[in-house]
Amino acid sequence: MDDLRRMVIFFHVVEAQSFSGAARQLGIARSAVSRHITLLEKSIGVRLLNRTTRRLNLTEAGETYFQSCARIVAEAEAATHRIGQLQEEPRGTLKIAAPISLGNRFITPLVRAFMRRYTALNIELLLDDEMVDMVGESIDVSIRVGWLHDSNLIARKLGDWPRFLCASPGYLEHHGRPESPTQLTDHEWLIFTRLPSPFHWTFTKNKRQERVQVKGRLRSNNADAIRSSLLAGAGITAQAAFLVDDDIKAGRLERLLPEWDCGSVGMYAVYQDRRYQQTRVRLFIDFVSEEFNRLI
Repeated sequence: MDDLRRMVIFFHVVEAQSFSGAARQLGIARSAVSRHITLLEKSIGVRLLNRTTRRLNLTEAGETYFQSCARIVAEAEAATHRIGQLQEEPRGTLKIAAPISLGNRFITPLVRAFMRRYTALNIELLLDDEMVDMVGESIDVSIRVGWLHDSNLIARKLGDWPRFLCASPGYLEHHGRPESPTQLTDHEWLIFTRLPSPFHWTFTKNKRQERVQVKGRLRSNNADAIRSSLLAGAGITAQAAFLVDDDIKAGRLERLLPEWDCGSVGMYAVYQDRRYQQTRVRLFIDFVSEEFNRLI
């Protein structure tokens, strides 16, 4: 690394044709420039400059070495320019992870809209209900429902989806409609196993709480599987609004006990250390947050 720094100093010495000129360009003392050139020549084992009281001349080895230094400096300047462009207009590839249900219903349409806004950007969308290794898989941002701590990751809360207790009209016709949370113990509950306590639910109404233990024969770790079973009349459950809102509006499902609050589902954008956050990551998180707040 010292030699790389000295190569840059050597380049500026040759360009300025003096130690003093290079020192002014680099903002360091003339004596420091002279010392670095001496150490560089000692490190590579050849003389690069013939020094006189009036001017500097490149040796044959110095001429060859200067060409290499010029290429390195040019590449560094080009890299800085490219990074600057990234800060102004997002380019390259943004890798996003999300759970399958949330990804299909909410994130994928937002990704398409985001790409229409930033036409130089590519998106790789990874949908998986398993917790992804963001560092190992080079994930830029992960949209998660429910946040679990990762020691070196940061979470920004985007908002909350309310949960709706619901069942299909066919199920209610055959099994009756619960009139209170306590009656849910008599119903077949569809169990979403990814919840922290899938068999225990708390319902709140005017600061009054009812805690219920449910039972069910069908269990799944996939929210879409629970929803499809809900639509088929296989049971009753509470799901995030983004999964069942359209079904409730269309009459395929009925919302039950709307006066009782059965909690909400937090949605988070998870990313790595903000010191290294790229513009495209920040823009995408801001975009998702805006759209989420507009919909809820």
